[in-house]
Amino acid sequence: MQMRILKYFTLFLFMVTGSCTDLGEYQEEGYKVPCKVIVEINACGIKDIGHNLPWLNAIIVTSMNDQSTVYVGRIWCKNYNGQDYIVTDMPKYAVGQMYQTFNCSGESVTVIDEGFYPSLTDRDIVWISYCPQPGVDQ
Repeated sequence: MQMRILKYFTLFLFMVTGSCTDLGEYQEEGYKVPCKVIVEINACGIKDIGHNLPWLNAIIVTSMNDQSTVYVGRIWCKNYNGQDYIVTDMPKYAVGQMYQTFNCSGESVTVIDEGFYPSLTDRDIVWISYCPQPGVDQ
């Protein structure tokens, strides 16, 4: 009986720790989403927008050091119908709604198409300010 419990506990422990790396990456749908690492995405006519789009980089840098939790969240970049959009779920910007959407100039915009937000995937993430736990829907 004790061997069976030990066997299942070891399997459980392996599953929990096996999906994370030392970088705090979380593997979902076969793609590793690095947390607290700016993912290089080229959009808005700029190479590596997380580092080189000034207003976006300012949000990312602020969220790196945020102790208030208003900058806890994710930032996606999505080309949708030929237009690049930057989307965040950080409470600082998504007040009273799930997401805040910006154009390349950093202006708040509205995307009316109901299919837009569900189309955001981990592969669209530019920045995630926290490390998701495996098996937890964030």
